Amino acid sequence: MPYGDPKHTVVNPSPDVDQCIRSLRLSDYLAAAGISGGAWAYGYIFGKPTRMACASTGLALGMTCASMLVLQNGRSRLRGYRENAKEVKKYGAWPVQPELKPIGDRRFPVATGVVSPLTKPPLNWRNYD
Repeated sequence: MPYGDPKHTVVNPSPDVDQCIRSLRLSDYLAAAGISGGAWAYGYIFGKPTRMACASTGLALGMTCASMLVLQNGRSRLRGYRENAKEVKKYGAWPVQPELKPIGDRRFPVATGVVSPLTKPPLNWRNYD
């Protein structure tokens, strides 16, 4: 996940797997099918002596890769790091949104910090006594 505040509206700052699966889009399903099918075809084409066994192994690896990619995309949309207008409309926005700080001039930057205290609270050094 990126470091810093999200650029879009936060739907849930800590979504679980069920919420990520419920928020899948058609593009996620198509990406999963494409990766799985491509991995099966790769295993079939390059697995000359045992084509079907290699194709099945490629399909299993492709489905694993696709599921991780789909969950990562869904989680980043729910946390606000990707475009999430559909999720905001469907689930609503989280009540506490991070305070976005302007980046300013990239040529002459000023060290203001990119993370708001709501996203990453400051350390409490008194806990270590």
